[in-house]
Amino acid sequence: MTANAHRAVPVPAAPTRGDTRRRVPRLTTTSGVMTYILIALAILLPVPYMLQLPGPVFNTLGDYQGKPMIDVSGAKTYPTDGRIDMLTVAVSGGPGRDTYASQALGALLHSKETVIPTEAYYPLETTREDVAASNAVEMSSSQDVAVAAAMGQLDKPYKVHLLVGEVVPDSPAEAKLRKGDRIISVNGKKLDSDPAAARVMSETVQSSDSVDIVVERGDEDVDVAMKPETIDGRKAIGISMKQDFEFPIDVSFNVEGIGGPSAGTMFALAIIDELTPGAMTGGKHVAGTGEIDPAGNVGPIGGARQKVAASTARGAKLFLSPADNCAEVIEAADQSKITVARIDTLDDAQNAVEKYAAGDTSDLKKCPADGADNNEKGQ
Repeated sequence: MTANAHRAVPVPAAPTRGDTRRRVPRLTTTSGVMTYILIALAILLPVPYMLQLPGPVFNTLGDYQGKPMIDVSGAKTYPTDGRIDMLTVAVSGGPGRDTYASQALGALLHSKETVIPTEAYYPLETTREDVAASNAVEMSSSQDVAVAAAMGQLDKPYKVHLLVGEVVPDSPAEAKLRKGDRIISVNGKKLDSDPAAARVMSETVQSSDSVDIVVERGDEDVDVAMKPETIDGRKAIGISMKQDFEFPIDVSFNVEGIGGPSAGTMFALAIIDELTPGAMTGGKHVAGTGEIDPAGNVGPIGGARQKVAASTARGAKLFLSPADNCAEVIEAADQSKITVARIDTLDDAQNAVEKYAAGDTSDLKKCPADGADNNEKGQ
């Protein structure tokens, strides 16, 4: 044997139990920290969604910032009592404002909040200033239309003139109609002073291969003819229309900072209440929502879930819901605390409030229990 035959071969020592305990936690800790960081980053990332939350509530029969919310003059008015609440929706996110994933996840678990894609409401290029301007225009328009609806409900005559709003470039109307033209007739149908003029104008254009329009421009009448073109799937001549009202009374609204069209029905009810003897509510607390047209038809609005939640929280016992919002309202309403009445028209709304004031809600026109639409009267 050589001298090296008995030399021991060195074998690496196995790590002791203590060594293992020291090394494994370091890897686990590092992995855990990275996981928490990634989760935190995901939660704090902005997402393209808006959150709808219950907003402030305003009594249309009361004051706002020290002044009457609705001030009627030019006719005899009567003292009233109770509350006819208009409701608002607070929006988190949207153009110019970020919504974070954590907020969206929290809202999904909250029955009073709704998460909606921003693009479902606004084109990508919309700015915060665009939103504010649009809301202001819609609020102003809803005020005029509310007065018109109230005048119709009270059988008080008024005049309405249909004006050309904007003219779309490269449309049939370009160079023929101008912003501010007062539309007198279309295809021989007189429109001036007709509350339904906008609808008649739209229906005539969509059903005609050519239209002959007479407008008042300055001190003269101008006759223009054109052929509608298909724009976005429907016949059009390329104008927006604006209504200019002449009322027998003056109504001023103190609603600075509040936007959108959904208070129209509540405004109309408050005006009727001020112009008729006695308190429509009987001193009770009602709330509701709904866009309205000059003929008194009530249309659906956004944020119905938030609005019924806000009205319940403020103590209202009757909620007026547009028919097309029934499903959302019934799902969100605590019907042990608030009665939901379905309204298709301003007349429905007034009848519901007066019946509630008299203590009889047995034959109210109600949203069906499953929230489905129901067109039968008295249901």
